[in-house]
Amino acid sequence: MKTNFKYPILYTFRRCPYAMRARFAIRSSKIKVEIREIKLKEKPSEFLKLSPKGTVPVLITNSGEVLEESLDIIYWALNKNDPHKWLAKGKLENQEIIKLLDDLENKFKPNLDKYKYPSRFSGVDQYLHRDKNLCFLKKLNSYLENNKSLNCEHLSLLDYAIFPFVRQFRNVDQDWFDKLNFIFLNKWVNQIIDSNDFSSIMKKFKKWEPNDVPIYTYFE
Repeated sequence: MKTNFKYPILYTFRRCPYAMRARFAIRSSKIKVEIREIKLKEKPSEFLKLSPKGTVPVLITNSGEVLEESLDIIYWALNKNDPHKWLAKGKLENQEIIKLLDDLENKFKPNLDKYKYPSRFSGVDQYLHRDKNLCFLKKLNSYLENNKSLNCEHLSLLDYAIFPFVRQFRNVDQDWFDKLNFIFLNKWVNQIIDSNDFSSIMKKFKKWEPNDVPIYTYFE
């Protein structure tokens, strides 16, 4: 594999919550990347050679290392530059943070998929899976009762790692979500949605083709 890239290469899909995580971190760290926006229904062969599992985000570092997990990309970026102190020690112990992220990945996300895409699964009750996620949302709301963020005094890694999935859950039926008695969670979601960070990482890029002129950005 070529290892003298001008900038790291990021394969992404705009609406994917995992890819949003990576773009948030790259914007925060101000690390310029070559962005390659792909369609998940039309995955380019070059992308699949790098990452046969075919999920985004995927980042190729300048040295040619391939990072296929969103949290790995977040830590890669922040360990290079963390001007907004995403990695700062907050009120939660490491074990609590690990437990939250594990519950997000192994409980909240599977239920979200069955709620958002019930036709992809056999014999599921989408509303049962919707309601199974209320416990997790209630926990987030309690963390936010006296804080504008989940862990630190400012928005940090935990907020940006969890937000894309809560947003996706809300978007299935926003009227229903907004009527939940999760006042602090709603404020937190809207705080991020209304931010320059969110509007910047959600800018649209044309679908990447192998012979395209590279597009470089840190989602400024």
